[in-house]
Amino acid sequence: MPSASGPFSALTPSIWPQEILAKYTQKEESVDQPEFCYDEFGFRVDKEGSEPGCSQMAGAPMVEDPPQRLRWQAHLEFTHNHDVGDLTWDKIAVSLPRSEKLRSLVLAGIPHGMRPQLWMRLSGALQKKKNSELSYREIVKNSSNDETIAAKQIEKDLLRTMPSNACFANVNSIGVPRLRRVLRALAWLYPEIGYCQGTGMVAACLLLFLEEEDAFWMMCAIIEDLLPASYFSTTLLGVQTDQRVLRHLIVQYLPRLDKLLQEHDIELSLITLHWFLTAFASVVHIRLLLRIWDLFFYEGSLVLFQTTLGMLRLKEEELIQSENSASIFNTLSDIPAQMEDAELLLGEAMRLAGSLTDVAVETQRRKHLAYLIADQGQTLGTSATTNLSQVVRRRTQRRKSGITSLLFGEDDLEALKAKNIKQTELVADLREAILRVARHFQCTDPKNCSVELTPDYSMESHQRDHENYVACLRSHRRRAKALLDFERHDDDELGFRKNDIITIISQKDEHCWVGELNGLRGWMPAGARLGLLKHPLHQYSIAGDDSVTEGVTDLVRGTLCPALKALFEHGLKKPSLLGGACHPWLFIEEAAGREVERDFDSVYSRLVLCKTYRLDEDGKVLTPEELLYRAVQSVNVTHDAAHAQMDVKLRSLICVGLNEQVLHLWLEVLCSSLPTVEKWYQPWSFLRSPGWVQIKCELRVLCCFAFSLSQDWELPAKREEEKQPLKEGVQDMLVKHHLFSWDIDG
Repeated sequence: MPSASGPFSALTPSIWPQEILAKYTQKEESVDQPEFCYDEFGFRVDKEGSEPGCSQMAGAPMVEDPPQRLRWQAHLEFTHNHDVGDLTWDKIAVSLPRSEKLRSLVLAGIPHGMRPQLWMRLSGALQKKKNSELSYREIVKNSSNDETIAAKQIEKDLLRTMPSNACFANVNSIGVPRLRRVLRALAWLYPEIGYCQGTGMVAACLLLFLEEEDAFWMMCAIIEDLLPASYFSTTLLGVQTDQRVLRHLIVQYLPRLDKLLQEHDIELSLITLHWFLTAFASVVHIRLLLRIWDLFFYEGSLVLFQTTLGMLRLKEEELIQSENSASIFNTLSDIPAQMEDAELLLGEAMRLAGSLTDVAVETQRRKHLAYLIADQGQTLGTSATTNLSQVVRRRTQRRKSGITSLLFGEDDLEALKAKNIKQTELVADLREAILRVARHFQCTDPKNCSVELTPDYSMESHQRDHENYVACLRSHRRRAKALLDFERHDDDELGFRKNDIITIISQKDEHCWVGELNGLRGWMPAGARLGLLKHPLHQYSIAGDDSVTEGVTDLVRGTLCPALKALFEHGLKKPSLLGGACHPWLFIEEAAGREVERDFDSVYSRLVLCKTYRLDEDGKVLTPEELLYRAVQSVNVTHDAAHAQMDVKLRSLICVGLNEQVLHLWLEVLCSSLPTVEKWYQPWSFLRSPGWVQIKCELRVLCCFAFSLSQDWELPAKREEEKQPLKEGVQDMLVKHHLFSWDIDG
C-alpha cells in the first residue's frame, strides 16, 4: 500500500503497480530499488520532482483540503440524507440536482477521494450504467472477437498512450489490458466511431482514478452527452466545427489576439484541435487536468472553450510582444505546459468567458457546421447532417437464457407487436452501412462521385436486374491485377508493375497470356503473378481492393455484414432443444442447395463444360442461383479447413457477392425459396414479409462499385513454404522465356 502522499497514492487502489510498490517498501532493506521515481499519479519524475515533458508544476504532493471536503459532505447530507444515520454513496441519487451551490463547489474543486463517485453522478455515467440493456462484461465479451482495423490500431497505440506512467509503461503493466478492453468495447458499441487516439488518452487518464467499468461508462457519457457528435469519428467533423467556433469566440473575447493571428496568418486549430480532442488529457499537468475535468463533467464542452480562452488571455501580452510567426506559434504550443496555477487559470477563464452559454455555442456550431459541410460536401455525402445529430450506438438487447426460453417460450406476441418498429430499424441500419461504403468509394476514388446513391424501387428495376446480369457477362473482358513486378526484356513481352490493372486478351496458352496495358500488347507469365478481377460493368477501383485500401475491409466486414446479419437473424426460429444450432448460415446453405437441386443435371453439365473446354471460371455460364451455390461450397471448403465460425463464413460470402455484384440477386434467390424460408423463419420475420424487396433495392446500389475483397481475409495466414533459392531462380528464368508455367512441382 502506498504511503500517504507518496508514489501512486492518488490512484484507485486496484491499479496500484504492486511490483513497484513492493520495491518502495523494501527500499531500505534491499539493494533492489525502483528503476525510476514516481509521483502520486504514477508518472515518472526526475530528481527535481517534475514530470518529464509536462509543466514545472511540482511542489508538494497533492493533499485534500479538509474544509473543502467538509463543505461537500455538508452539501450532500443536506440534499440527499433524509434518514437518520450515516450517509453512504448508495443513498445518494444517480444524478445530482443542478444548483448554483453545486456549481460553486465544483468550481472550487472536488476532493480527490470523492472524485470517482461524484464524476459518475455529475456526468450522467452512473445513470447510463444502471439503464444499459447490456452489462459492461457482456459488451467486453462481444467486442473480444472483433478483429477489425480498430482492434489492430488499438494494439499499436496501447504502449504509446501514456508511456511515462507506470500503469501503462509496458505490455505487462496493470493498466494496459484494462485500456485494451475499454477501447475495444467502445469501438464495438460505437461502430460509427471505431477507434480514435483521442479516446485512448481520455480513457487512460480515467483508468488512473476509476474502476475499469466506471471508466467505460464515463467514456460513454463523454461521447454521447458531454461532447458533440462526430468528435471522435473518422472525419473529426465535430471537433473541426469547434475549432471554427473557438476562432469566432476569440474575435469576440480577445480581439487583440485575433488581430495578431490574422496578421501572421497563423492557423490556431493546428495547436488547439488536440486540446479539444483529448479534453486536455496529456496536454496539461495531471493536477490541473483534474480541476478542469471537475467542471467538464458538470458543464460539458462549454468548459473546453472557457479554459482555452483563459489560457490565451493569460499569455496574450507575451504573444503580442512576439517578434515573428515562428515565435508566436511556439508560444501558443507551449501554453498548456506553462499553466501551473489552477485557481489562476479557472478564475481568469470565468472572468473572461463566464457569461458564455450553451445556447450561444450551439448557435455558432450549427452555423460553422453548415459551412464545413458545404466545404466538404462532396466528401461527406448527402446524409452528413443527419449523422451529426447524435452518436449512434450499436443496437443491443440481452437475450433470454436457454432455461427461460424452455420454460416460458419466446415472446412471439411481443415480437409481433414490435415487428414494424424493428424492421424500420433494420432497414435504417443497412441503409446507413451502404451509404458509409458508398462514401468511402467516393472519397477514395473520385470517379465514383457521379454514382446515384438513391435506390430504385420501381417494378421495372427488377426486370432489368437479370437482363443487366446476362448482358454484362456476355460483353465483359477479363482483367487482372499484377501481384508482382515483371520486367520487359523482349519487344513482344508486356512489362508491368505490382498493382497494375491489365486487360486479358488471350488465355489460350497454358503458360503465357496475351495482355494489354496502357495501349501496349504483349506476352506475360500466366497465373502466378496475376490476380484475376471480376468487374464486368465497372473499372477496377482501389477503393474496393482490400489489399490496397484496408479501410474497405472494416466497412464491409465490420459495418455492412453485421447489418445484413441482423436482417437474417430477425425472426429466425430458435431451436426447441438445448444445443441446437441456429444461424443464418445454415439457412443460406439449405436454401442455396435446394434452389440448385431443382436443376441439378443442367448445373453439373455446365460445370463440366467449363472445366473441359476451359471456359471462363468466373461464372460466365452460371445463373445467380448456381453462383450462390458455388460460392457457399467454396467458403465451406476454405473455412472448414481453418475451423472458422459461421459468422466468419457469412461475412466471407457477402464479400464474394460484392465481388460478383450479385448480392441483391442472391437475396432474391434466398427469399424466393419459400419452403426453406418457412422452415427457418417466423411468420412475422423480415424475410417472410414483402419488406425483403426493399432490401434488395437498397443492396442494388452496391452494384455500382467495383469490389476486390479477399474471401479468406479472416482466415489465419498460411505458413510460408521454405524458401528454395535455386528453384525460385529457375522458375523466374523459365517464365521470362515462356518455357514453363510459374508453378513447378517440388
